[in-house]
Amino acid sequence: MKPNKPPKTIVFDLDGTLLDTWPSLLAAVLAFDPAGQTRLDPGALKLRLSDGIGPMLSLALTQLNRDGTDAAHDFQRLSKTYEDNWLCTALPFEGSQTLLQDLNRAGYSLGLCTNRDPKTTTALLDHLGWNDCFQAKIHLGDCKTSKPSAEPLLKTLALLESTPEKALFIGDSHIDASCAANANVSFVAHLGGYHTCRSELDPCLMTFTRFRDLASWISLHHPALMES
Repeated sequence: MKPNKPPKTIVFDLDGTLLDTWPSLLAAVLAFDPAGQTRLDPGALKLRLSDGIGPMLSLALTQLNRDGTDAAHDFQRLSKTYEDNWLCTALPFEGSQTLLQDLNRAGYSLGLCTNRDPKTTTALLDHLGWNDCFQAKIHLGDCKTSKPSAEPLLKTLALLESTPEKALFIGDSHIDASCAANANVSFVAHLGGYHTCRSELDPCLMTFTRFRDLASWISLHHPALMES
């Protein structure tokens, strides 16, 4: 009897890893309060996005001097502006869709582990035609804790019937790097995302900016994932 081959399992983060959602979020903030544009610090907002969309929008309201008694209401209005008008203007990073398609054709088990809520995640995946790319999806609220806790990533792997030593997690931020480390899963970092400095992405097996380089690295340097 042939020994069991390790499953070909890769789990992806979404924002900043597969999708460049920063331009759509900034556009939503500018549309929400056009007169406040001069008070915004886009650089600081983009860096805060590594902590999640909610913290980034909250910082935007603070920069717009809207963090007073009506802050909760303004947050709801800003979130609605984003979801109704700008959510699906986000674009995939160049090469990310091709990689997903190639991995699916090659028989990989793909998972999505994101701190984005289920509603907007589903809307984005539906818009892009990506829903069938992932055999398991874990969103914000699906677990008691969120990334950087290990729980969401481990739950994703359980749904894929895989284990930490037989998987890769691909993300772009200190949240993702810490999540992978906490779950004892090998981490690969996308440098085109929303981290604040390179050291935040450690420990990682490799970094990449082009998805074709990631595809080549998987085939050359992670042979366990390539076994059929």
